[in-house]
Amino acid sequence: MSDDSTGSGVSRRRYLTTAGAVGAAGLAGCAGGGGGGGSDGSTTGSSGDEIGGTVTVFSGSAFVDSGIVDALHEAGVPDSVTIEMTVPPQDTGSKQQQLRTAINAEESDPDLVLTDNGWTIPFIVRDDLVNLEEEMDEEFISRVREEGVQSMIDTGTHPETGDLYSIPVFPDYPVITYRKDLLRNAGYGDSDFETWRSDPPTWAEFSTIVSEAMGGSDVQYGHLWQGNNYAGLACCTFNEFLTSMGGAFFGGQDNLFGPVGDRPVTLDSEESIDGIEAAVDIIHGTGSAPMDISGVSPQEVAGWIEPDTKSTFENGSAVTQRNWTYSIGGAVSAFEGTDMELGVMPLPAGPNGSWHAQGGWIMSMNPYTDNMASAKEVIKAWWEDSVLQHQFDAANYMPPKPELFGYVEESDTYGPYFEALQYSAENLIPRPTTSVWPNQRTIIASEVNSALRQEQSPQEAATAMQEQISAIEEQS
Repeated sequence: MSDDSTGSGVSRRRYLTTAGAVGAAGLAGCAGGGGGGGSDGSTTGSSGDEIGGTVTVFSGSAFVDSGIVDALHEAGVPDSVTIEMTVPPQDTGSKQQQLRTAINAEESDPDLVLTDNGWTIPFIVRDDLVNLEEEMDEEFISRVREEGVQSMIDTGTHPETGDLYSIPVFPDYPVITYRKDLLRNAGYGDSDFETWRSDPPTWAEFSTIVSEAMGGSDVQYGHLWQGNNYAGLACCTFNEFLTSMGGAFFGGQDNLFGPVGDRPVTLDSEESIDGIEAAVDIIHGTGSAPMDISGVSPQEVAGWIEPDTKSTFENGSAVTQRNWTYSIGGAVSAFEGTDMELGVMPLPAGPNGSWHAQGGWIMSMNPYTDNMASAKEVIKAWWEDSVLQHQFDAANYMPPKPELFGYVEESDTYGPYFEALQYSAENLIPRPTTSVWPNQRTIIASEVNSALRQEQSPQEAATAMQEQISAIEEQS
């Protein structure tokens, strides 16, 4: 990536300027629609539609009992609207399937959905989400485009018409959380920790560090990450190994978003095979990768997703963990009052550098909602600074506005790790989000997971992916 651009589509200068200058912003203006009150306590929006009833939000457990409903009302959602947060499945692929099932059945609930920025576009191109550009006022859409993280806006935009279908809720990217106390016992110190914030160790060096820390303690596990056969392996953890070793799905970043059927498939290149070998070696230490990577991850990671590794690291059973930014807040809380000391660094580097999967979630509307007027009020309120700050404070979700990054830097929880967060944000690798990616990611996750379990070799996994992904491209 360019040295003067962050992975979020924000210039480095703007990122640093806002990070240093913006503090805790006050309550923004009311986001609710105008209009007079009805005799039953309801209100009417600018279009004349009645605002009231219940708006269900396909959100997640972190939003339940988080106080965000009160924050939304304070930011302008009329009291006549009841907001219900629902809890979908934990892994992103199951969330996608549940949403698809609901839309195919033309169900009116949920009214609003948090969709993964990695699989929203296929819903958009099928008209399975509401075109917000057609339903919401021009001033609000302009605000979102001007204030939001550009890469997240892109993942909620129709690739052909340019219309906005989704509003950024929170960007995400991974980091390494680690036990400083265990590393101190292994001979590492503050100068090492400071260096790693902006100059992470290589995969080989990292595995040695973890191995040494394990050897000097009775901790159960070394390095934890997510290697289960699920969407997150294809889009994220394998993508990170792949890119850091110099490999690519389709020849490079320029081809990630197409054109489908007219781009090279490069999953069987030497560098791409190196990416599979690195992932296998961090578990098994087979010595097949070009870097001398020790086996410091348990075999269990081939069956784990984010909540599994998060809880295991937080209870003190591991030296390090790869997880999303929200995991920092969980570890800070878990380590409080204990002898455990938290450290944060970017992901280890390969020959092609240190790369971090671009994650995050965006707000979309069910086309079969029967309460659109009220749902629009919730969307507008969710974009207010006060709600996004509450979301960060209560659920550790990063704000989707660069102007609020300074709020993150000044927080007691995240401020000490801001340099590492900044490095990760400047070195993001997107997933190849196209209409065919849902089918392709299933193949990639299955074949790579099989290699992680040593049911086939990295070469065999690469060959199988190359053949199947190429067939999908040719048929598209």
